[in-house]
Amino acid sequence: MTTTSRAVITEPRQVEMRSVPLPAVGPHEVLVRARKSLLSSGTDRVCFRGDFAPGTHWAQWITYPFTPGYSMVGEVIATGSAVRSLAVGDRVATRAGYQTYAVAEESRSYRIPDEVSDEDAVWFALSAIAQHAVRRGEPGLGDHAAVVGLGPLGQLVARYAAVAGAATVWCVGGDEARLAAARRAGAATVTAAEARDRILGATGGVDVVYDVTGSPSVLAAASEYTAVGGTIVLVGDTPFPAQQVIGGEVLRRSQTVVGVHDSHIQRAERTPVVRWPFRRNVDLFFDLVAQRRLDLAGLVTHRFARGDVAGAFQRLDDDLTPTIGILVDWTG
Repeated sequence: MTTTSRAVITEPRQVEMRSVPLPAVGPHEVLVRARKSLLSSGTDRVCFRGDFAPGTHWAQWITYPFTPGYSMVGEVIATGSAVRSLAVGDRVATRAGYQTYAVAEESRSYRIPDEVSDEDAVWFALSAIAQHAVRRGEPGLGDHAAVVGLGPLGQLVARYAAVAGAATVWCVGGDEARLAAARRAGAATVTAAEARDRILGATGGVDVVYDVTGSPSVLAAASEYTAVGGTIVLVGDTPFPAQQVIGGEVLRRSQTVVGVHDSHIQRAERTPVVRWPFRRNVDLFFDLVAQRRLDLAGLVTHRFARGDVAGAFQRLDDDLTPTIGILVDWTG
């Protein structure tokens, strides 16, 4: 295999499949044939639309033509001479783009247990970010938590907050399909317009809020139903950070604001901020899914065949309110 067909965003709102050369498989690498890929309605949408402020890290990172994607599930079809932990035929999850084949490092290719389906396994990368976010919020046993923004990442954060011991997880959103998905996972749900009064009435203020919207206007509103001494975790990475508004309640209630980002968990070793490197997060994710302690049923709402990758990206440019997970199936 010498080439792969890969999705490339040539300019804002334009994507095409290109045939590009595959590098030779190195001693510590594997060749993976894609089975499933998951689009991110946060990162991939910003990349596709080119909708970010100049001078931000988004503008430094995204230059066109741009190759998106970081969530692939596939099958190992060749291994390098020094590979010991993987074999031909293994199913793996790896951080590759939207492409038919990928050469991946052995250390960054994660074997999928037999008990975990492709469609569940493809959530591995977003799941690692969600775990990191929940840990940084430090919800204690019996604490009350809230999640604002119920796209793919927000749905995962809500589920992990419950796994971590939150007594109640309030999910704040505007779309009934997304709210229903959160309720199926045991969350209490409320619209943004009702959030302040209902959450304060029920809890007096939640201990931790996870803002997973990427909207610069949400932080100030969320602080109004966060408890005195509570924590607000910014998970959504706004492409317009200069518009981020803190609001007076953060100061008046002595609240802590914590930022988290995918880049924090990419190292192989522990750091003062990240005690769980990426592989450890992925291992836990697979364990929880295999044990049926993490329910992902219904989170994939849109499926596209390999011949309609452009349609998958167009879905990102449309109204996202009924959308959660967007899946590309490379096997058809």
